[in-house]
Order: sequence, then C-alpha cells, then structure tokens
Amino acid sequence: MNLPNLKHLQYLLALHKQQHFHRAAQACFVSQSTLSSAILKLEEQLDCQLIERNHKTFIFTSQGETIVKLARQLLVSASEMVDFATQQGKANAGSVRIGCIPTIAPFLLTDFVNACQQKLPELELYLKEDTTDNLIAQLAQGEIDTVILALPIATDAFNSRVLGKDNFYIAGDKQLVDRFNKDQDEGDLNYHQLPQQSIFLLSQEHCLSEHTVSACSLSDQSYINPFSATSLSTLVQMTSYHKGVTFLPKMAVNKDLGIREGLSISKLSGDFYREIGMLWRPTSMRKQTFNELADIVEQLLK
Repeated sequence: MNLPNLKHLQYLLALHKQQHFHRAAQACFVSQSTLSSAILKLEEQLDCQLIERNHKTFIFTSQGETIVKLARQLLVSASEMVDFATQQGKANAGSVRIGCIPTIAPFLLTDFVNACQQKLPELELYLKEDTTDNLIAQLAQGEIDTVILALPIATDAFNSRVLGKDNFYIAGDKQLVDRFNKDQDEGDLNYHQLPQQSIFLLSQEHCLSEHTVSACSLSDQSYINPFSATSLSTLVQMTSYHKGVTFLPKMAVNKDLGIREGLSISKLSGDFYREIGMLWRPTSMRKQTFNELADIVEQLLK
C-alpha cells in the first residue's frame, strides 16, 4: 500500500484552512507550485478527487472534505506519537501547548508558570490566550494540547476535569454596591435597587458574560447596559466612568482588578460562581502530565 506523505496532508489542511493556494503555500513555507503538486500527488495516491478546479477558483469535493477530517485526526495522532517518543519515558518532559481564555489567563498564568517551574522543571510550557470557541477548535485540530477555561461548556468530545470554583463579586459605584447589598437574601439576588442599564458586562464572545448572567440569575435585560467591553480591564474602566456596576471573578479581584479604578468591591452573599476546568483530547498519551498540571491549578484556586 502506497501511504500518503504526512507533509502532503499538512499542505491539504493548510489549503482547506486558507481556501487560497498562495496563502496556504506561505503558511507552509513552500512555493505555490510545490503545494499544488503535493495536492495532485495525494489525489493520485488516493485515487480520489479532493478539489474541483478551474483557472481561478476551486472548491473541496465531498470526498475532499471527508479526507480533510481524516487527515486532521491522523496528523494529531502522529504529533502525539512524536511527543510521546520525545519524552523518552519521562511523563513530565517535553513540551505542552496550553490554551487559556482571556478572563483567566492574566490572573492565573503568572502564578501557574512559577509553580510549574518549581514542580515540573523539565516541562516546557507554550501558552496561548484566545476565546473559548477558538481554543476548543484548536484543541480538536491538535494545534494545542490542553485548555484551561470556564465551565459549563459541551465537553463530550474531550476528557475534562473540574479544578475549582471562582466566586463572583459585585464591583462598581459605592452607593450602588451598598444599595444592592442591603437588599440581598442569601442565595437570591434582587436587582430592582439598581438603575436601568447600570450593569456592564463583557461582549458575548467571552463566556464570562454568559456565566455571569446564568450564575447570578440576571435574566432581566433592562438592567444590562448595551455597551459591551472586550476585556476585563476595559470593563472596569467603563463601569467606573459611568458609575455603574459589574461582576468580577475572584481571581481577578485577588489581583486587585478594579481597585485602581476606585471601584467598591464586595463578595455576593450567596454561592454565585463559575467553575474552572481543564480539557484534553481522549486520544492523548499525556494524561498523567495534564493531571499534574491540573493539580497545580487546583491548588492556586484554593
């Protein structure tokens, strides 16, 4: 059996991602003719048309789309095999690519890296910050090895481990925070003491907004300001400027987010939180390493 070249499969995936021969060739650091020849060679080897071409455009055939999915799985497995061999029998040697969402990364990763250097000195960490949706896609495609994010999300395709709770705090104008706190029952948040559109949240691409709305039972949209921030630092700036309120996770409060902006910060009286978790592919051979990394995060969250 004449098996396809793994490098040619990488070219195919690059072409599928870029949807452009020149950009795909640039991403692979080869000439356009080299990439084009490799795709033709794959079609010959597989006896299958992968793309339909004319002189200016192309589309992937249904068979080509299926081959792309199978090629991605094959390349992930090949990469994991190489990583396993590189470890030379040491579970915590080699490198690990870790993704982390923006509402966790600035407040966790410095302490996390320092702890890893002490406890796992032979492990090389490569860190990437991105949104939940992007990180999940990159994890599935083998571009990263594990992800630290906020739960709940659909995790059926991955192994997952809950690492701890990250409680929510109310932060904002002191008068509004004091007024809000006076009218709270344990386990029940009442928003009628707040002005309309006085609550500021992150944009919907950040799962923190969804988790805040869900965890804090913030169902009445009339209290939410239509402005949505793209980062927690911008969120506290806008909350301070407009004398409103927002909700911050404990890990951000512990790093003094909002203090310099003059926000009044108070822990909510009930059990309002998001869960922090770690995901990895079930096919990965590095479960022991991921669990040791998870142990470190778990300790940092206490």
